Amino acid sequence: MDSVIPFDWLDADPRPTCVLDLRKCERNGEPHVESSNRALREQSHLLAAVLDRSSADDSGARARVWAWMIRDRDGGGVAGSCEWIAGSQLYAYTVKQRWSVIQWQPAVESTFVDHKMNVVPGSGSAKNKGVLANNGMDTATNGMPKDGLPVEPSTRSDPLPEQELLAGRNNVTEKLVNTLTMIEMVDVGMFDYNTEGKLLHANEAFYKLSGHPRPSEAKEFSWLDCVFPEDKDYVFGFWVGLLAGETCNFEMKWKRPAAAMPNGEEDINGQWVLAACVPTRNEDDSTIRSISGCITDIAAQKRSQEDALKKAEALERASASEKRFTRFADTANIGIFLLSLDFELLYCNHGWFLVTGHVPTSNYADVDWQSVLSEQGNAMIDDQWDLMTNKKQAVSFQCQLRREWSNGQGGQGPAWVLASAYPELSNDGRVLSVAGTLTDISQLVWAESVQKLRTEEAIEAKRQQDNFIDMTSHEIRNPLGAVIHCADMIVSSLTDMTDLLGGTMSPLPADKRLQFEELRDGALESVNTIITCSSHQRRIVDDILSLSKLDSRLITIVPSPVRFDSILVEAAKMFDADAKKAGVELRVAKDKPLGTLEMELIMLDTGRLMQVLINLVTNALKFTQKEAVRVVALTMGASRTKLSEQDLDVEFVPPNNLRERGSADNTDWGGGEEIYLYFKVSDTGCGFSDEQKVMIFERFAQASPRTHSQYGGTGLGLFITRELIELHGGEIGVSSRPGDGAAFAFYITARSVLPPKAAPGTSTPMTTSQQLEPKPGGTSYSILVVEDNLVNQRVMRKQLEKLGHTVHVVSHGGEALAFLKTTSYWRDNTTDDAVTLEVVLMDIEMPVMNGFTCAREIRGAQARGEMEGHLPVIAVSANARHEQINHALECGMDDTIAKPYRIVDLILKIERLVSG
Repeated sequence: MDSVIPFDWLDADPRPTCVLDLRKCERNGEPHVESSNRALREQSHLLAAVLDRSSADDSGARARVWAWMIRDRDGGGVAGSCEWIAGSQLYAYTVKQRWSVIQWQPAVESTFVDHKMNVVPGSGSAKNKGVLANNGMDTATNGMPKDGLPVEPSTRSDPLPEQELLAGRNNVTEKLVNTLTMIEMVDVGMFDYNTEGKLLHANEAFYKLSGHPRPSEAKEFSWLDCVFPEDKDYVFGFWVGLLAGETCNFEMKWKRPAAAMPNGEEDINGQWVLAACVPTRNEDDSTIRSISGCITDIAAQKRSQEDALKKAEALERASASEKRFTRFADTANIGIFLLSLDFELLYCNHGWFLVTGHVPTSNYADVDWQSVLSEQGNAMIDDQWDLMTNKKQAVSFQCQLRREWSNGQGGQGPAWVLASAYPELSNDGRVLSVAGTLTDISQLVWAESVQKLRTEEAIEAKRQQDNFIDMTSHEIRNPLGAVIHCADMIVSSLTDMTDLLGGTMSPLPADKRLQFEELRDGALESVNTIITCSSHQRRIVDDILSLSKLDSRLITIVPSPVRFDSILVEAAKMFDADAKKAGVELRVAKDKPLGTLEMELIMLDTGRLMQVLINLVTNALKFTQKEAVRVVALTMGASRTKLSEQDLDVEFVPPNNLRERGSADNTDWGGGEEIYLYFKVSDTGCGFSDEQKVMIFERFAQASPRTHSQYGGTGLGLFITRELIELHGGEIGVSSRPGDGAAFAFYITARSVLPPKAAPGTSTPMTTSQQLEPKPGGTSYSILVVEDNLVNQRVMRKQLEKLGHTVHVVSHGGEALAFLKTTSYWRDNTTDDAVTLEVVLMDIEMPVMNGFTCAREIRGAQARGEMEGHLPVIAVSANARHEQINHALECGMDDTIAKPYRIVDLILKIERLVSG
């Protein structure tokens, strides 16, 4: 029974039979033949005679059968009857109030009871027709029994042929009822297609699973419309096999229509079914007349298969991943380990043995991993273990091993590892074990130690270099200061001698006076030469210090207000003497009228600006003094917009990207308008080529190897010039051709200062020469000079005393403190002979007690109340480094001045401190 579908029962019956669907008759009012067996299809005229309502029928049999075929199932319907239509005897009955079954019977001699209950003898071809009489007949339904099954007659002892016929159908009817009931109840879709691919009949489960259109809408091969395009060739291949007589089972997907989908959208996933198909053959010629089969929903199995496949793939990936990890762990050059909470080694790879130096073994229980750690390493493990097991934190730390390490090239020392570990937690947060890695960092630790040593050596070398520069600067500046002071004294003495001997009461005769004047002029020229050479040496020392400051990034731009029109005036005074000495015509001019800027104060660092101008003008004088035409021009201008190469007619030097460019944006510059000052220094000197332009701004570089032999210099001036200009927010460029002179131009950033915001007299223009003579009625001061150099003591005392000041001299800081106890500044010194003191000039580098210590002692005595008031102290030293100046101020100095210096500059500082 499992392999036989319900309609196979009808097809196997030799009696012509058809089944009608009463439900479909309800919808269209016409009889709907759901299925017919082979016997009826071969005698199709039998069914046509029943359905033809136009044929005459005196007995009304055709009308009764027709009404029965379309009668409402709740109206009673036909339970079972025999009728004669067109000379053929047929038997009709209803199953489950839905299916109407008609069977044509073979012709036999019978006796029927007519509709008046009279028995009429006859045969299968008799013209007498009637309804079978038996107990329980319901005349209201044309004599058909109510219970839907034929009843045995009780009026005769011998069964009539018709009764036998009805009784023989009972078993078939019962089986058909049960089969049709089963068909409607099961979820298995059953179908029957003809060989042209048209659906003949199917149950509801088939339509539900496949989405196939109903037979009234079906057409040949309509099942192909319910198959996904990519599966059509696959399914059609089975159809071809079925037509060839092959039975097949296969899986397929039905594409259900959008109307059958819950969301009304196109079906993209399909309904998976298992199809079992068999070809049905004719008994006479064995030809295939239809394709029958069933389909079963296997969506759940497919999902299970997909889940199983995914799980299998996941397991395969996990297995592959595990294999990859195993291979990685086996070949990794780092140690991988897993420890239990009892400090037992659960797993380690081969790299762990290589890193730790432990003897390799396959039994982890034999591994004493703590034995490979140093004592410090074991102590560190205890601290880190607490973090992992109690606080559940991942850790990373360096640990020293017991084994020694060597790189085979001289590097050796204790082995070090970088340990990275973390706790493995259960789902409830408990620590199960500790996993981690060990990385050999012996090479890195050794390299760090070497780097640290080299860094310390570099710092020590830098310190020694700074000390050497300081010592060299100190030793050069001290005698230079004495030379300049002596030269100033000679000039002053020659001036006094001229006044004594050049008057009208001079005892010298005319020829002697002329000789005296010649000697005086020669002496003045020699003194000027001494001053020039000393200034040159001082510039070299200043360049070395500036270079050191630039390398240490200690040079900063400190703006101060200066009057705009005083810059060129001071520049002209500064270079006039040097230009005359070199026989060069110096032209100083403004580029164009500057409008209201000429009357304003501007914020800039005049010291750094003058340092740049000194380097450029001095170079121009040096390279022009041997030419036939000797002219040096200094031009100055201002602009409210940034200058370009075209504006200055030069080619800018690329900026130094390693150094931060300055700007005028911080608060030290004030809030005035940003302006750009530009300067151009041109000469008629030898000039240089484009290749030489690239070199001249580099450190210790000159235009050519012959430059030093012909003109001298260190090759630092232009390098420092470029750095200072960039620090001042500007750029410098050059334009030159060999034999046609050179022109250097640059601009710097400044800010204007409105007159109400600037105090009068804040401009402090720089000069190179001032009168050394004391002014009549000028203020004189009592000064303590703390200086260990006897020459400097003598020269400074003479110069200061010549200016009318009272000078006291001591040789070191200890003597200075002892002298202070005799002054009026000391609280306990109330005697009338207490020395009046107003300022201290303190050297730094001195024996017994240096200037820093002495200054701290003085400020300490003031803090303890041993001294009254504040005693001004000026550091007078050859130590001119920025950090040394800051250190002097931190120790209690009020101001500093670097050797060599001019007395007039020192007097200005004294006046500011004493009077202020």
